Amino acid sequence: QYSFAEKWEHPRDTEVLGALDLGGASTQITFQPGVPIEDKNTSVFFRLYGTNYLLYTHSYLCYGQTQALKRLLAALHQDSPSHQQILHPCYPKGYQENVSMADLYNSPCVHAPSTPKPAQVLTVMGTGDPTVCTTSIQKLFNFSCGANRTCGFDGVYQPPVRGQFFAFAGFYYTFHFLNLTHQQSLSHVNSTVQTFCSKNWTELVETFPQQKGYLHTYCSVAIYILTLLLDGYKFNEHTWSSIHFSRQAANTDIGWTLGFMLNFTNMIPTEALEHVKGHQPSLWAGAVSFIVLAIV
Repeated sequence: QYSFAEKWEHPRDTEVLGALDLGGASTQITFQPGVPIEDKNTSVFFRLYGTNYLLYTHSYLCYGQTQALKRLLAALHQDSPSHQQILHPCYPKGYQENVSMADLYNSPCVHAPSTPKPAQVLTVMGTGDPTVCTTSIQKLFNFSCGANRTCGFDGVYQPPVRGQFFAFAGFYYTFHFLNLTHQQSLSHVNSTVQTFCSKNWTELVETFPQQKGYLHTYCSVAIYILTLLLDGYKFNEHTWSSIHFSRQAANTDIGWTLGFMLNFTNMIPTEALEHVKGHQPSLWAGAVSFIVLAIV
């Protein structure tokens, strides 16, 4: 802000908001911690408008929603007693689809079995069991940390979350569909997701006829988001209210591409800007006085 002292100053009583991004292939967390960052590989320094910022940030590859759900399906397939049928607890009961082995194991994020058969077609059948779904999704993560070390998951260092956060992209779109973007309590969020995940396929199609293409995935993504935020990033019932599920900030869509371009093109200056005036204040005053006299 430009102050009355004619200087650019960081606004008082303002804080840096953290960012939670969920894409198709990866997910990211960035925030300004309240403690020194122990792992320098997870820190980034910014100087913007003459103010220094030291942020924690990490990107988890293969933990975006598309790749995570594909890893989940592959894990269910490899644990299935049948080689051709997969019982999916996160899909609604009554839902069924076919998927080829080639499509299931075509990603570097998914570990293929020793003897894959690309031409084989698998039948995926939903069982609509949110408790089993949660357990299956939790197995995608490694939540253990080393001694005297704080971490997010998979052994990656992370200081405790701090401050307010914007959760956008996949976080927003899934919770917007479930009408959970209005700062509801964690208990309300949990009960809403559990209720939705308990509905069968016929009920869902009748209730949401326009969403049929992605309708069967909303339960898995919702439980995945809760697992990621609570067990992965270590939010809890006290810090949950600091997460704002949002698509926009200041009427502008939030996304990593916008942030990348702002940073890449140096559109946010490192140093404070000079306040530019066409003339000195005394000249403006004289000019205005002359115009008024001329009019009179």
